[in-house]
Parts: sequence; C-alpha cells; structure tokens
Amino acid sequence: MRPIKFIVTGAAAAAVHLWVLWLLVDLTQLAPLLANPAAFILAFVVSYLGHSLWTFNHKQHVHRNALVKFLLVQLLCSFVLNQSLYTLLLTYTALNYLMASFIVLATIPLVTYTLSKYWAFK
Repeated sequence: MRPIKFIVTGAAAAAVHLWVLWLLVDLTQLAPLLANPAAFILAFVVSYLGHSLWTFNHKQHVHRNALVKFLLVQLLCSFVLNQSLYTLLLTYTALNYLMASFIVLATIPLVTYTLSKYWAFK
C-alpha cells in the first residue's frame, strides 16, 4: 500500500510542479530554468505534507526531524537531479519545456522513495 500512496502523492506534487511551471513560463514569461525552482518549492510542500501525513504515517516520526531529512533528500537529490536533467534536456534537445519537465519528474521518484522510506521518515 505504501508504494501506491507514494505514487499518488508524488503524482499530485508533480502536477503542482507542472502547473506552476506552466503558469510562470506562459503567463509571466519567466524563463523555464528560472521558473523550475519556484515550481519545485511549491511541489515540495505538497510532497512533504502528503508523504508525512499519509504515505509514511505521521504518527511514526518526529515532524521536525523528518522535515529536515526530507528537505535534504529533496534538495540534494531531487532538486539537483531535477535541475541538472532539466537543463540538459532543454539545452540538448528540442523538447517543449513542459515535456522536458515531465520526463525529469518521472525519472526521480525511485531515488526519493528509497531515501524517504529508509532515512527521512524512519
């Protein structure tokens, strides 16, 4: 059941990420590589709340410790990988910025699930 909860929460966070990215790029004309960190921050909030309260059962961990660990997982693994892969796709392919972001968001969850399960929310 936990992997399904992780996927649902991750899909919700990815949807928020893509929606905010689209809003910032299409409505404010912000460059995709600058809009991506802002989208990541809002998706992080959705991700942490969903995983903390639902996926990894908030009663089994101390929020402050889990938040710090999850933030480290997200910043060091997810964001660095996200921004790096996103930059590579935008630089070396002709992909639309949203498609490039979707591809990146679909490739990172295995790393974050493993680190979240065995370290951040342990």
